[in-house]
Formats: sequence, C-alpha cells, structure tokens
Amino acid sequence: MPTAPNIPPSVRDEVVKLLYADADHVDWERLPAQAKTAQYNRWAEDPHIGGLLARFIPNPHLWIKEVPLKEYARALENMGRFAQFTVLHYSPPSDFIGPAFGRDWRYIPGSQADKPPHCLATDGRTNRYICWGSPNHLKDLLWASLTVGVREQGCPGVALSVRTDAEIDASDKRRHQAIGERCGIEVKYVIRPLRRRP
Repeated sequence: MPTAPNIPPSVRDEVVKLLYADADHVDWERLPAQAKTAQYNRWAEDPHIGGLLARFIPNPHLWIKEVPLKEYARALENMGRFAQFTVLHYSPPSDFIGPAFGRDWRYIPGSQADKPPHCLATDGRTNRYICWGSPNHLKDLLWASLTVGVREQGCPGVALSVRTDAEIDASDKRRHQAIGERCGIEVKYVIRPLRRRP
C-alpha cells in the first residue's frame, strides 16, 4: 500500500496538495484523534480526493492515512518526498541552534536529517548532535540522543519544539530539563513559528 504504484504521479501530487492545504487549514498537528478520524472520512468521501483515488486504488482512506498524512510532520520540517506540497513549514535549525544552546553553537549546513529530526552543530572545536520535536516525544528524543548522539564529542542536545502561541508549563519544563541532566543531555524549549513558504 505505501507505494501505491497504480496512482499516476500527477494525480498523487494533486491529491497531496489538496490534503496538505486542508491539513494546514485545520491545524492537523493539534487536532485530537477523534477529529482526525472525522477528517480522514471527509477526505475519503471528497470526490476530488477519495473519489479520484478510488479510480486507482481500492482503499483511499487507508492510503490517505498511511502515506501523505504519515509524512505531514516531516513535510512541515521541510523533509521527505512531499515537503514541496506544504504551504507552511517550521523555521529551520539554523534559526534556533544558537539562541537555544548558546551563540557559540552553529548549525552545520547539510547535516539535517530525520527520524527524529536532527542535525549537527559546532562551536568551531567540537561537534554535537541536536534533535528536536514535540515535548510529547521527549522519551524518543532522549533515546536518539543517547544512542546516536554519543557518536559526537559534544554533549547531545534536545530541543523541545513548541509553537509561538503554545503555553509552556513551567513545572513540565523543569522536569524535562532535570531528566535531561540525569541523562547527560542538554534539554531546551524552543519556540518555532510555522511560516508560509515564499
């Protein structure tokens, strides 16, 4: 199912553009599970989305859920095969590495990758691994820092990424930073606005 070779690329691209425009509009990343289920159903029943896909695949609902919407968070990070179809994207790591981890630290161009989103940063002497994501994914980010981040000399970092309008709970922030300290990982909260593509 994930490759769906029967969908012509032009149809796939048009459908993904429509899906992502809707996902941006409904603020997909913040929708509760029940609202996401209802939205999947609307897309599957939409003649321009599910109706069009049904001409090529037997289960448009499953394809919508397992292919483009599974890639949506990556696309917002400007990564993955569908990144070009999002209207919105998050600020890049070059914007938050220095302000969050100290102005001596700079993003190393070309080092950004995903699963989880991460990059390398340097202070000119030492490189360090920095990954980022939602505070809800702290456990996965810490694990990535412990297992992958140890390959670099510098202390790994985790940037807990929140939107401009997010309310940051001070006790959660202290607890997350204390957990990071116990693991030998620098944990910072980073405000990352969603921007419209130029």
